[in-house]
Amino acid sequence: MYRWPLELMMLVLTVLSAACGSQDSNDLPVYGKIPDFSLTDQMGQDFTSEELQGRVFLANFIFTNCTEFCPTLTPRMGQIQTDLEDDDLLGNEVILLSFSVDPAHDTPNILRSYAEKHGVNHDAWRFLTGPPEVIQRVITDGLMLAYGQVNESNKHTHEDGSVHIHEYDVFHTNRVVLGDRAGRVRAYYDGAIDWDAAKVMKDISQLLD
Repeated sequence: MYRWPLELMMLVLTVLSAACGSQDSNDLPVYGKIPDFSLTDQMGQDFTSEELQGRVFLANFIFTNCTEFCPTLTPRMGQIQTDLEDDDLLGNEVILLSFSVDPAHDTPNILRSYAEKHGVNHDAWRFLTGPPEVIQRVITDGLMLAYGQVNESNKHTHEDGSVHIHEYDVFHTNRVVLGDRAGRVRAYYDGAIDWDAAKVMKDISQLLD
């Protein structure tokens, strides 16, 4: 589900940034900067925005009970993980982030089980949870993307056939965000529909040059 006003705001900022020529030595514009944060990863370890310094990052937004976008988003991030490993870039040069948009449910243990199911390298792909207000600040205030919860029941069926009922529904963006070594946002991608892994890898390479 989209929260269109925020998505449209992001697109307006994109156009303005490109028009103003906020660029450096490559052709990827600068859209802003990821805000400071302190969260917890799937291994129960603290993870702060300071750990992004000096590394390119690729971030998406998921929750483990998601049955709409996330079953597509996570494997596509997994493809990037494999490509980065093949190029010996994963970890020291590039880090992957998945922010949980359902932190009340997605504890570190739950995120670890989810990550292991998808063959995640725990050192280089961090699944982050923590206070909802911190998640909100990073996604909506910092990255200008959609995220929130609505107080309505949501019934869905898991892959194993079990039925799960949320007392609330979660909506979040399917955008994937690319950031440079200084924490600046340099690209947005549609992670669910118009996904081009080769383009993502090309842009990552540009930021590493």
